[in-house]
Amino acid sequence: MKAGVVALLELALVGCAAVPTDVSLLQDSAIPSLSVIKDEFDGSAIVQQVPVSSSSSLAEGWHALGFEWHQKTPEIIFITAGAIGSVTLTDLAFNADGELISRIRPASAGTEYGSSSTRRFAMSWQDFLKIANAKSVKMKLVRLDEYTVSSFGPEHPEAVVNARIAPFVEKVRELRSSAGVGR
Repeated sequence: MKAGVVALLELALVGCAAVPTDVSLLQDSAIPSLSVIKDEFDGSAIVQQVPVSSSSSLAEGWHALGFEWHQKTPEIIFITAGAIGSVTLTDLAFNADGELISRIRPASAGTEYGSSSTRRFAMSWQDFLKIANAKSVKMKLVRLDEYTVSSFGPEHPEAVVNARIAPFVEKVRELRSSAGVGR
């Protein structure tokens, strides 16, 4: 009996060791990248980055983070935050290099459920830039009675979302500039 338990534990440890946590081991083409689409109603531009992992290690809560910018509302960034499993998401906050960013409001009526749960939030472009430029970001995803935290940014290079923030910001800046909105 003991030998069977030991063998199962060894197998589990080998399996965990085989999971790549280094983003450089992932094929870049396997990570969804941003897209620019045209709003079917009025033809305005929308820049989207579908949610990707924002967790820098397996020891953290698994979170996903995606972002979207609409030409019609240039000062707002829509954030899609997600957690594994079927959980109700109520709030979102960031700690960007020690600055707490909690001026984030829900932008959807509730959580969407599936193998992961997601909810849409809205924040200012200026606050999003603070997150994008921070060396260390902690993302706090609040559920009904608890919260989990994930880490990303240059000080946490294992987070997949790191490779997706800069191209998003660059494309939004380009479109904001061409519309005369500012950077």
